[in-house]
Amino acid sequence: MWREAIRILFEGREIRLIFFLLVFANLIFFAWAQGHFGATDGSREPQRLTQQLQPEKLRLVRDVKAPPAKQEEPVCRLVTGLTMAEAETLKTAVAAFGGEAKVLPQPEPALHLVLIGELANKAAADKKSAELGRFGVPEHRIVALDGGRFEIVFGSFPAEAAARELLSGLNKRGIKSARIEAREQPAVKARVETRAPPPALLQHLPKLIAPQPDAAIAECAA
Repeated sequence: MWREAIRILFEGREIRLIFFLLVFANLIFFAWAQGHFGATDGSREPQRLTQQLQPEKLRLVRDVKAPPAKQEEPVCRLVTGLTMAEAETLKTAVAAFGGEAKVLPQPEPALHLVLIGELANKAAADKKSAELGRFGVPEHRIVALDGGRFEIVFGSFPAEAAARELLSGLNKRGIKSARIEAREQPAVKARVETRAPPPALLQHLPKLIAPQPDAAIAECAA
């Protein structure tokens, strides 16, 4: 009996010892966590809260977009020596790589025609042509106009002086109904004003005009 009692007493002492050791360990840990043993880990949340500088000025910003990249200023180049068809083709090609192009038609000089106009129909034109033959003026042609009208043209000249010389000769032959009429001509040639960022324009433009032997690149007028 006495051996069993001693065994129970010692087992009870071991359990109580373990219990007191666990309580003591928890007290030590609690004191350390509260900073009673010196500096504590600055990563703990209570420590971080005490280190915030003016937290009331913090603002949440949503959907902040980065500023757009700075683009190079476009440069201007003038392409000359093109036909109207070539100019339109170049305009389309420049637009394809993101540039801008403006076709500038080059007006042709007006032609000075020596003619008899306002003939009501073909019969009237044929009758007038026969009369001219009797006056010894074979060099003329009958031209159909809009609205069924006709005219008889003796010649067309870039210079007015040449037209006046022909008209004078007709008058001497007794043809008084002839006159000089200046007419604007449709543009045949054109220039193209192109604009684009320097790398694109200076790289593509020489290649685009290479097939046109008369084309040339110049600076745009200020």
